[in-house]
This record gives sequence, structure tokens and C-alpha cells, in this order.
Amino acid sequence: MKPYYEHAGITIFHGRCEDILPGLGIVDHVITDPPFSERTHKGHNASASGHAGEGKDTAKRSALSYSPFTEADCSAAVGRFIAACSGWIVAMTDHSLAPVYCRELEAAGRYVFAPLPYFAPGSTVRLSGDGPCSWTTWLIVARTAAQSKWGTLPGGYVARPGWIGQTERMGGKPTGLLRCIVADYSREGDLILDPYMGYGTTLLAAKELGRKAIGVEIDEAACEIAAKRLLQEVLEF
Repeated sequence: MKPYYEHAGITIFHGRCEDILPGLGIVDHVITDPPFSERTHKGHNASASGHAGEGKDTAKRSALSYSPFTEADCSAAVGRFIAACSGWIVAMTDHSLAPVYCRELEAAGRYVFAPLPYFAPGSTVRLSGDGPCSWTTWLIVARTAAQSKWGTLPGGYVARPGWIGQTERMGGKPTGLLRCIVADYSREGDLILDPYMGYGTTLLAAKELGRKAIGVEIDEAACEIAAKRLLQEVLEF
């Protein structure tokens, strides 16, 4: 199992996480942003005039380049997280799949906290139809019963100036958010796993904060972009 990229405690693997994770051993924490539900994907991709033009709210955005998660996908992912991780599990999701993650983590014996909001007004606007916009991503956070106490942690996150529109990939999260999450749910020197790495934002945050990290991504083009981002960060550090 040869890494796609490896430098200064940061490693990227190209492939399916179900194939790669069993050979990695145990990491300290999982921090990841897997695909959201079919409902969210359809809402994102739907537009009466198509993505080449403007939607009814004047938003312009490209369709998501990856498939949505089903409940079965969530269940399988949680099993892989549990097998790979001895500490915190932080998974970002939508309101449709949040209950599934909670149920599966609790069934596996993890202590699951109430979902935490990442509230980003204007970040995910409705292209057509009636009703409120979806401005909240839900963080499902769980730990083992035996895990040492970390004290009181933030009850959620609110987008700060410059965060919206900062993402490298459609559907990705801002680096500022990942810096906060990595800082709250790991300690310096810890090893973090992101099995749905995308463009490597979790890995960038981990490196900046003195953590080690492993990313796994099935899309080779995304691996290339993540490696370039990490290399650029190394050169500018």
C-alpha cells in the first residue's frame, strides 16, 4: 500500500477507504466530511435553468462531482471509523443522515453528543422552490466511554468573515472551520484520519496545528489537488 503523497507526518492514500483503512492501524481521531444524503444532493443540483445559468435566487454553482450517501453507506462508514479510531469521531452531515450516524455510533458503544451546528448564512442557497434555505451542516461527535475528559468544548460553530466561498471544492468546508474542529478535537502530535479527504482541507488544518494526518480519497484528481495544496503550504510555511 504505497502512499500517493507523504511529507512531514501527512500522508495521502488514493483508493477506497474500505480497502485502505484495514492496513493503517489505529489512529487517534477521525475528522471527516463524507457525502451528504440524496435529498441534499438533489436540492443542490436542482435548477430550473441549469448550472450554466442563474437559478431563481441568482446563485451560480456547479453540480456535485460525487455520489450521495445512503443509510447503508453511513452504517458501513461508522463501522470503519470505529475499527480505525481510539478517540474522537467527528463526521459532518445533513439533517437527513444525522440520526443514522447517531444510531450507528450508539449501537457500536460510543458516547454520542447532540449534533452540533455549523451555521453559515448564505452558504447553501436554494436554487428553486419554496421554503427556508439550508444554512446548517451538522457535526456528529462521539467518543469512547473510557476516553479521558477534555473539558467543555464549543457547542457549535458560526461562519466567520471570509469563510463562505473559501472552499476549494464544491461541497467542501472552509479551512477556518477545520482549524477550529481540529483544535477542539485533537491535541498536538495526535494522528487524525480523514477517510473522505476531498481536497485535503482537514490535512492542511492538521499540519498547521502540529498534528499528523492520514487522508484517503477515491478520486485521483482530488488527491493531486490535495498534494499540491499541501506542498504549497510546506513551501510557504
